[in-house]
Amino acid sequence: MIGSIALRDWMGAFRTPVGWVSLAATQAILGYVLLKVLDEFTGPEPALRSAGLNLELTHNLYGTAAVVLLLTMPILAARALGGELRDGTWPLLASAPLTLAELLLGKFLGLALLVLPVCLLPLGLGLMLSGAAPVDPGLLAAASLGLWLTGLLFAAVGLWAASLVGQPVAAAVAGYGVLLLLSVVNRTELLGAPQLGALDWLAWNQHLFWFLAGVVRISDLTYFALLTAAFLALALRRLDNLRLG
Repeated sequence: MIGSIALRDWMGAFRTPVGWVSLAATQAILGYVLLKVLDEFTGPEPALRSAGLNLELTHNLYGTAAVVLLLTMPILAARALGGELRDGTWPLLASAPLTLAELLLGKFLGLALLVLPVCLLPLGLGLMLSGAAPVDPGLLAAASLGLWLTGLLFAAVGLWAASLVGQPVAAAVAGYGVLLLLSVVNRTELLGAPQLGALDWLAWNQHLFWFLAGVVRISDLTYFALLTAAFLALALRRLDNLRLG
């Protein structure tokens, strides 16, 4: 049943042109970024600059893809859960022989499937250069993992925001607010307190950076696992309160 819910949400995103247009737009943006990066590594003496090609590819391609996920995941999460609450179909779905945790997990897995194509697009563009440039598949794989984990965190934040606000538009705005906070919370110099290392730990981009450098650290995996689980737990608690209310 969990898989059925996930598949239902995933297929629902592609029953309208919106899902296909979003993927096409993402591909066009990433293709443009790839051409801009390659333009910097052509011309006289390109071999002198080829050593940094892999890092430029991961930082530009995957960094752009992370921004795309930041812009799209709150909307998709609001549509997946906020739409159910707005249209009044959530009580019917909740009457299925599943626990609330299983229903929420199905919604989350559906969003996780939607994140995959965005992670595979930069990977495909990078591997496309194999044979023509010294591409590092391991670096691209680490960057793909980091991007996918980032997308999962964005999805969990979006589901929590959607559980708080029944209207999809308001839920998307709330999700953007939380993600924006997690994006700039490490700018502690603006608060006059550069010694607050805990704020650096809370920023998702600080952890994604290491994946884009090809370094898979336990601390970064723990960060994404803990925050994703925390936002899903908050969403579950909110849905449980709605059921009791």
